[in-house]
Amino acid sequence: MAGELAPLAQAFFAANPELSLQALGSGVHVPSLDLAPSGIPVTHLLAEHNAELARQYLTLNQLAFGGIGVPRWVLSDLYLLPGAIGLLRCPARLLKAPARERLLLADEELAIGAACYVAPSLTPGLFVGVSLFSFLPGRGASSWVKTLTLGMVRAKRLRGVTQWDNPAVRVHTRLGPMRLVGRVPGGHDYDERTFVYETDLRDEARVAQAMARGEEQAPATRIPVTDLTALGALLDRVEAGARLELVPPGQDTGHVLVREVRD
Repeated sequence: MAGELAPLAQAFFAANPELSLQALGSGVHVPSLDLAPSGIPVTHLLAEHNAELARQYLTLNQLAFGGIGVPRWVLSDLYLLPGAIGLLRCPARLLKAPARERLLLADEELAIGAACYVAPSLTPGLFVGVSLFSFLPGRGASSWVKTLTLGMVRAKRLRGVTQWDNPAVRVHTRLGPMRLVGRVPGGHDYDERTFVYETDLRDEARVAQAMARGEEQAPATRIPVTDLTALGALLDRVEAGARLELVPPGQDTGHVLVREVRD
């Protein structure tokens, strides 16, 4: 993704000059990466030689996700060996207090402010969203680290897992409508409120419009995020062949915004 997204990405970094885009992963994959997604240069750091940065990522991931934070062996075997983690790094003083307290860094030491990992899949161009977090409030860092990481790995489509009531739904719809796919294969710790979605990244102009929150949508049905019966019925419908999407901004005042797409 370059073109239409480039001016938006440049504006983000111009407004946040203390942030830099980096990647942490195995060196074998460097030739496969786009190290200037949307024209933003990426500094790739070899995971083999940056154990301390990997430990910092592990600490922040576990702080962000608590009991479902990534175990260390999963970080090594399933994140860093097969792919690359996209990072926004910054002076530690910019982080939320809990992250600063956990990392014990001096104000000007470099810290991970936001991070995104998407896993490669057996289907060419399809990546799976695994982990997204940010400790940089009020900057839109989650949206940009996700968008630029997807560009870096040359993703064409993204499948992810989230919850109806998760504020991250608003971040995910910054890339456009979230097509509902169904329930999580094998189940989930938060099974009743969790679903699989897919985002099509092939139309860059549409992605850029969504990132700018400029995409006009048809009227959407509003369903409370607490109405698990109605939301479960949506998944029944898509698993039976219906095409339903969460449209930007995805959530509004405790409701998800759903639209049916008809051929």
